[in-house]
Amino acid sequence: MADSNWRGQAACRGVDPELFFPESSDELLVRKQVAAAKAVCRVCPVRDRCLADALLRLPHGIAGGLTEQERRRVRSADSLAKADTPRWQALLDAGRSHPEIAHECGVTVRTVDRWVSRLREEVASGRGDPR
Repeated sequence: MADSNWRGQAACRGVDPELFFPESSDELLVRKQVAAAKAVCRVCPVRDRCLADALLRLPHGIAGGLTEQERRRVRSADSLAKADTPRWQALLDAGRSHPEIAHECGVTVRTVDRWVSRLREEVASGRGDPR
């Protein structure tokens, strides 16, 4: 699939764009709308490409399965992460869940659990970065 063609493969194609930009004074309604938008993203075959694009240029709405606040945390973690910090660790530091990290890194949740366990062991022994 050509890089310029990824949007044509998106699961949200044909879905009302308003779903991805919740605005309401009713917090319950907003949470339901966010959940519905994320459900579309969860099954999207180009979610990773969408998220990469959203991290670069989309300040509002839900894209790549993340809200604007969640993307802000990822951007912050990316900018603060050391060059040798693994991507999974930057995502963990940004508050991403183990399943989200697994999906983004193309591994199983069990693998992420092992990475986190090893990191905790390193920190406990004084060998790791205690961030």
